Amino acid sequence: MTFALADTSNGSDAVERAAWFACLDSSQQALVRATALKRQLLAGEFLAYAGEPSYHWIGVTCGLLHMSVTAADGNETTLHFVREGEWGGEGSLLKREPRRYDVIATQASRVCLLPVSTFEMLLAQNVRFNHFLLGNLNERMGVVTALLEAARLLDPEIRVARCLELLTAGNTAASVTLAQHQLASLCGLSRQRTNMALQVLRAKGLVRTEGHSIHIGPAHTTGSGHT
Repeated sequence: MTFALADTSNGSDAVERAAWFACLDSSQQALVRATALKRQLLAGEFLAYAGEPSYHWIGVTCGLLHMSVTAADGNETTLHFVREGEWGGEGSLLKREPRRYDVIATQASRVCLLPVSTFEMLLAQNVRFNHFLLGNLNERMGVVTALLEAARLLDPEIRVARCLELLTAGNTAASVTLAQHQLASLCGLSRQRTNMALQVLRAKGLVRTEGHSIHIGPAHTTGSGHT
């Protein structure tokens, strides 16, 4: 198994808040309620491992997950984050292949897990569900493209600012909780260079840090290509 469930209680209360749930008919909603599971994760706990079968579509009801790969020398590279209210991991289900990355709780999190059998049934029967998936994949591709652009074209300070902006997009609190090495991994920078970039952003009043929390200031304007 990809993971051992610590909480196998029904996840119907969590899944009903998902943006795609309302597009299902009554019988499909009943199946989702009956099969969805919820799980609580501690910070640093693995939800799924690279190379193992893909059993579930993953929704984050509270917290933050990151998808990463680890090289032979032990260096970890973060590929993407799944934030509160988002769903991820459908690529492996659609391709019916093992996970290509580890899925790890960046912080204490609650997740909702939809079995692959239910996912495939919705995919086969519900056009509006397919439209949601298409939009979900398109949005994620936009994030990946923005990160790639930042990594190749922008200065380190703007790179860090862009990553923070993407992580907090749609978050009214404009804050994110993650370790500096995780931010560095996502930005494709060393931990030392990321720390230097954060110092510059703090000096400009664009961010402030409290422990592992990074808060984005109101003057954050990376979308225009400068800080």
